[in-house]
Amino acid sequence: MTLTFLDIALPIGLALVFAVFRYSQYRSAEPKTALPRAAADGVKGAIGLAVITLGYKYLTQ
Repeated sequence: MTLTFLDIALPIGLALVFAVFRYSQYRSAEPKTALPRAAADGVKGAIGLAVITLGYKYLTQ
């Protein structure tokens, strides 16, 4: 199993997009805690997608 640049960039890029989207939602609801909550959602999204990507790479080997 070899990891490529895209295997690493995909979870990070999608997590950034997801975090920005969540920040825009949280900012209208609770501006004081919007940034930490959106960052936490982005990290969780990156970890989840990384696990899925690694699992897919392992199973299709």
